[in-house]
Amino acid sequence: MPVNRKVLRWAGLAGCLISTAVSADEAQDWLSRMTEASRELSFRGAFAYERSGSFTTHQIWRRAGSDGVTERLVQSDGPVQEWLRRDGRLVCSSTAGTGLNPHEASQPIDELELLLTSYAPRVIGTTRVAARPVTVLAVEPRDVHRYAYELYLDSDTGLLLKSLMLGERGVLMERFQFASLEVGSVPDDLLETTTDCTRIEQAQAASGDLGDAWRPAWVPQGFQLQSETSETAKGASTPTVSRTYTDGLTRFSLFVEKLDGMQRAEDVRAQIGPTVAVSRKLTMPEETVLATLVGEIPSATAERVIASLLPMHTEAQQ
Repeated sequence: MPVNRKVLRWAGLAGCLISTAVSADEAQDWLSRMTEASRELSFRGAFAYERSGSFTTHQIWRRAGSDGVTERLVQSDGPVQEWLRRDGRLVCSSTAGTGLNPHEASQPIDELELLLTSYAPRVIGTTRVAARPVTVLAVEPRDVHRYAYELYLDSDTGLLLKSLMLGERGVLMERFQFASLEVGSVPDDLLETTTDCTRIEQAQAASGDLGDAWRPAWVPQGFQLQSETSETAKGASTPTVSRTYTDGLTRFSLFVEKLDGMQRAEDVRAQIGPTVAVSRKLTMPEETVLATLVGEIPSATAERVIASLLPMHTEAQQ
């Protein structure tokens, strides 16, 4: 009796769908393991970081425990640079800038459930990184407002050993990769910084009319407000309010500063690797502000978020 070809086609399609679902479930399990490993495991190692043709190497010492997570990083080439972070907050830096993408690449997930609403992860294979076996995940965005990733997770511990951020048509925008890794306890002396590492004052929770007035009317679906702070720089009469948004994997920050009649500001757009910075001078009858967005999202998305900024009372009247 001849086999029904249509039945065979549907059976093949069903097999593909089941395989895809299993891959997605397995990928979620691996992401859960990575999240747990970033909270619970201590280690030391060396890694390389690359973006826009710039390549640097770093040493890292990381201790996780009941009192939280402490990380010390030292750049191994070029000018001496050092950073110390506790529970994701930068508390010490030897440079004027406070951002450090290499560190953030080592534990990228903010919230797994939120990530799954904006990305489709799947297991795509195995290989080796830093002489250790790894499982490779493709994390693909569900829209055009974020980038794709490849994550290489240590098969024994779940630690992230390598990540690639991929732009349009798979163009490499950022690479983070361990060259060596030793999992285990880290003594106190390896977490002590040098005298050149300057303490970073933590910003206070946002308050005041400016913080309440200016918010974006649009952010990409899946992004949620993660934190909100206010800080007054030396010599400034008004605070700069910052708001950080996350989709579980990617973050961007908005900074809003009120300008007085004597201050000058120009519109600016710049990009280094995946990191975009957009500044716009926004004028309303009551006040003028300088709004700046910094984050690892496409420039068109950043422009749209900035363009949607309005005082809340104006938004309510529309």
